[in-house]
Amino acid sequence: MKLEEHVKHTEEVFGVPGKDIHQWLDGFFDTNSFERLLAGQSPANYDPYSHRKFRHCIEGLEEAYEKFEGKYSREEIKNVFETHVKDDYRGYLPKREDFENGTFTEKYHDAAETEDKKILSFEELTDYFQGKSYNYQKEKSEKFFDSFGSRIILPTILAIILFISYIFFYVVPLFENNMLSQKKLMVKELTATAASVITHYQVLEEKGQLSPEEARQRTIDEIKTMRYDSQNKNYFFIIDMAPKMILHPYRPELTGKDLSDYTDEENKSGKKLFVEFVRIVKSEGEGYLRYHWQWKDNPEKTAEKLSYVKGIPERGWIVGTGIYINDIAEEKEALQLHIFQIVGITVDGLFMLLAYFLLQSRRIENDRKRAEAGLKEVKDRYRALVESSNEGYLLSMEGRIVYSNFKLQQILGFTDTELHQTDIWNIIFPDVENNSRLKEHLSNVFKNDADSGEFEAVAADSVGNHIDVIVTTSRIFLSEKHGHVISLRPIVRQSYIGVGSATSLPIDYKPMHSSLIKEIRESNRIGHVVQNMNKLPTIIQEMIDTGAKPKALCMVIGTTYDEVIVRCIELSIDETGQPPVAFAFLSLGSNARHEMTMFSDQDNAIIFEDTTQAAPDTIRAYFLKLGDKVCSKLNASGYHFCPAGIMALHPKWCLSEKEWHKKLKHIMKAPTPDGFLEFNVFFDLKCTYGNVNLANSIHSKIQLLMHQYPEFINSYAKNALIYKPPLNVLGGLKTERQDGAKTLNLKGALRPIEIFSRLYALKHGIDDANTIKRLNKIREKEEIDEEFYKEAIYMFNHIWQLRFFNQIFAHNGLRKVNDDLEIEELNDFEVEHLKQVISKLSMLRRKISLDFIESVAAEIKP
Repeated sequence: MKLEEHVKHTEEVFGVPGKDIHQWLDGFFDTNSFERLLAGQSPANYDPYSHRKFRHCIEGLEEAYEKFEGKYSREEIKNVFETHVKDDYRGYLPKREDFENGTFTEKYHDAAETEDKKILSFEELTDYFQGKSYNYQKEKSEKFFDSFGSRIILPTILAIILFISYIFFYVVPLFENNMLSQKKLMVKELTATAASVITHYQVLEEKGQLSPEEARQRTIDEIKTMRYDSQNKNYFFIIDMAPKMILHPYRPELTGKDLSDYTDEENKSGKKLFVEFVRIVKSEGEGYLRYHWQWKDNPEKTAEKLSYVKGIPERGWIVGTGIYINDIAEEKEALQLHIFQIVGITVDGLFMLLAYFLLQSRRIENDRKRAEAGLKEVKDRYRALVESSNEGYLLSMEGRIVYSNFKLQQILGFTDTELHQTDIWNIIFPDVENNSRLKEHLSNVFKNDADSGEFEAVAADSVGNHIDVIVTTSRIFLSEKHGHVISLRPIVRQSYIGVGSATSLPIDYKPMHSSLIKEIRESNRIGHVVQNMNKLPTIIQEMIDTGAKPKALCMVIGTTYDEVIVRCIELSIDETGQPPVAFAFLSLGSNARHEMTMFSDQDNAIIFEDTTQAAPDTIRAYFLKLGDKVCSKLNASGYHFCPAGIMALHPKWCLSEKEWHKKLKHIMKAPTPDGFLEFNVFFDLKCTYGNVNLANSIHSKIQLLMHQYPEFINSYAKNALIYKPPLNVLGGLKTERQDGAKTLNLKGALRPIEIFSRLYALKHGIDDANTIKRLNKIREKEEIDEEFYKEAIYMFNHIWQLRFFNQIFAHNGLRKVNDDLEIEELNDFEVEHLKQVISKLSMLRRKISLDFIESVAAEIKP
């Protein structure tokens, strides 16, 4: 839509033209170049939509709030923003990641150019799926109902079934559990009341105000008269640890009797009730038990009951009370009946709507829509297959490669563009003896004169290295052309050299790492970088085998990452041209600290020099484009996009020097929880490429603002105390349930150490980002002693190494790689040692509290 149409639409709907918001949204959209594209005058591969990803997405809304705050309300900004984007994307509100998806671009950017092109007819589509054709018009009615049933009726019925299942298998049990939880809480609090009465008379006895026998009898008498509920019929009972009955208001015949063999009224569980009470108190001090018992004061009736008992060690007694829970089942039945009525009415209404839709659909369905949907389904299935496979796949049409998956690009080191060359087959499959049969077969394949086949062959990667592969060809039929899917699977030839040899020695990883760094620096395309990065896991494995320490692992992973960034920037500058002003590419977070694992994502930013010689928007557009290219290359190299969007391709993290300083001032002048989170990210920064002085200016500005706003560090220290060691109230490891397993988040366990070192680095003006180096300099400042330093280093190394190997084992076991450690995978000794390490983290919080919180309180105390 044109700008005027956007303005008119939002004014009609919301009464807000919002012209400046619309202009801002399309600020990175090259309108003039787009018109040249439509006229066929643009260079090849030009994409006028490339920068829409920055603002035409959900993530851009926060930036819009910041940009127009004070001029419009948040609701007005949101309405204008979402309406503009949805108008451009047919009611859809994209995410930034959608712009990296080729099918999204095809659907929303290329649709206008391809809408009138010829598509598969219904007969051709049927030929593809069934291998035969039939008269569509003759069987139109029958197929229509089949299609409508599978697309509309069946999903609706499934939705109804899922809805009903959700109600009866989740909502109703949740309702029941909530009622039970309330009753549990009530009976626990009532028992605590009775226990306090016993304690009261015990204190009087200890003070000598009552004799032991008198205190005991007065306790029994008072507990005996205590009642609760609407009819005052619920009571308390007392037994001893034998167990013998001390008091039961409604069953006096039990008083003084041994209850060891006493079961519930209906003996349904087979449990001996009072023995169970004793067991609960002995093991836990207090707890719950469900059983059947006499209904209040009616000996002829029984009902299910929930009791809570609490031990009184001073007396050797157990006091308890119970409440009947049969009303829960009654409430549950009433709720189910009510739900049945509602669901019945809802289902009747839905089926009436379905009938209406069926009649309407018969008038609007047509052959072209069916064929178009079928064609898209065919293409998407093939594309999804190729994308998700662990083998390298090529989609070839008439001898030309039209698509390749990432795995194949990774194996061969070629980019998608390079694979589209006309002579690429001769490059991939060189003239060697093993390739003669395959090349003859491919020649016939491209003439559509060959069946599917499988061959062992030799492929050449982008630097000329030969790889033994299995090549499989399969025919496909799309649109009016025949094509082939060609797969390449490397042949893994395992080496057993040294196995079982007493003289075999571990390989020195240092020369391997030096060679990798050299090859990365000499890579002349991103495909080479990707291919070289495939060697890093081998180096890390060698380091693990030789017992490398976390410091060495961090160093190798971190320095390799730095070299990849530098090469990606150099290659991107070759593509975009020289930068208009000086800049620095900043690594942030764990990237800057060199504390990455093998599965860390990227966190980065750009700071560029302020200048009046060029238009600010032009400069910003250049660095956003550069950041986009660099981050995309890093993603291809194995450093995935940051889920939180902390990357140089985002306008929020691509700022001039003045803008960075302004951002810092805003955070430190009026600290907020969100501000602290951002501060945590870019306080840990490292200049990986470019002008170091620009990066240093951020640290200098922070120190300057520290003097201007001295209260910031106290607020920051207070915020640091929210990061507690993952321990429960009993001192055990605080775990969570993940897929049925107890897990501990190791990244969260590391955070108190990172926060501690960051806080004291801020206090002493330490620029180093690495946690261990920070701790060392904090020790040199005599902020901590030698023992404190060694304990902190040990804690960090132990947790980081556990996190590192946990991710490696998860990846090797084909499980989801994350920071959650399954506690059951550790033995008892390892669990106990980890608990001791985690418990030591509390010393960091104690020091922060002593140095900042308590000292501030002492200063303001009169």
